[in-house]
Amino acid sequence: MNQKAQTKMIETIAVLFIFFVLIMFGIIFYAKYSQIATKEKQEELLAARAMEITLKTLFLPELTCSKGEAVAEDNCFDILKLKTANKTFSRYIEKYYYDLFLFSDISVQEIYPGNETFHLYHREKPNWESKESTFFVIALKDIRGVEPKYGLGSLKVEVYS
Repeated sequence: MNQKAQTKMIETIAVLFIFFVLIMFGIIFYAKYSQIATKEKQEELLAARAMEITLKTLFLPELTCSKGEAVAEDNCFDILKLKTANKTFSRYIEKYYYDLFLFSDISVQEIYPGNETFHLYHREKPNWESKESTFFVIALKDIRGVEPKYGLGSLKVEVYS
C-alpha cells in the first residue's frame, strides 16, 4: 500500500510541475506580447504626433502665402517669410513655439528653381530613442519683382521620442 501511495504522489508532483511550467511559459509569452504591443503603440503615437506637427506647420500664418487681403493659399510658403522665420521661431521658442512643436526639427528644402534650405525650428530631445520623419510637397512663392514666381519645395518634419 505504501508503494502505491508514493507512486500516486510522484505522479501528482509531476503533473503539478508540468502545469506550473506551462503557466510560466504562458506568462513569459504574455509579457513579450505586451512589450511588443506597447512598442508598436508608441511608434503609432509618434507617427500621429509627426503628422499633427506637419499639419500645424502647413497652416502657420507666419509662413503661408496670401492672396490679396490675407486669404491664404493652400500648401504654399512665402520665401520672404521663410527667410526670417528662424529668427522669429528662435525668439519666441519658449513662449509659443515649443508648445506647438515640442521636440522636433522642421525645415523646408527648395527643390526648384534653386536649392536653398530653410531651417525653421530645431529642438532635439536629449537621449532620444526614435525619430519619425514626414515630408510634404509645397509651393514656394517669391513675390519680389513685378510678377510673383512660384517654385517647388519640400517640408520636412522630424519628431523625436
